[in-house]
Amino acid sequence: MGKLLIVILSLIVFPLSAQEENKVSEFHRLLIFNAQNELMVVKIKNTNFWVTPGLYSEKNTQLSQSLHALAAEYGLTISQPLLRGVFVLKNQKTDIDANRYFYHANVTGGESKVPDNIEAVTWLPIVDAMDLITFPHINMLIKQLAAYPKVTWGGTILRYQKGKELKSKMIKDFFPLDDS
Repeated sequence: MGKLLIVILSLIVFPLSAQEENKVSEFHRLLIFNAQNELMVVKIKNTNFWVTPGLYSEKNTQLSQSLHALAAEYGLTISQPLLRGVFVLKNQKTDIDANRYFYHANVTGGESKVPDNIEAVTWLPIVDAMDLITFPHINMLIKQLAAYPKVTWGGTILRYQKGKELKSKMIKDFFPLDDS
């Protein structure tokens, strides 16, 4: 666990100090699974974007409470979210790095509903969910997490656009952040 903490801190603290003026964004993506092991995928209202639920960090809030509140917006109660990925996302257009955290949680109660900022909610097997999700970098990360569900991963991905097509590629290969 100590090794995990050191790696996470180095991924977060050093990029933050190097880019203080750029205000590195931190986004927390919640992978919610139902009893059939299907992943929740949502369509953002007034867009063609399909993603998994997520939120940006807010100051003075406890992350665990925020993730449970996010699930509650969808009418669900969930197990304690488990950190399964700490990634750096580079954007070719803006040249600004962003930290992305992926959490795994299981539904423990409730019935799914559609929040105001969401157009549709669906539950799909991971393979089908990845066919629907709009952003290639999210799919790359979900694929890795699905292949090794008990490991917490790190890595760096470049997000870019070629013509009208969204693309991504690994620029620092996946590496385990724990000894699982």
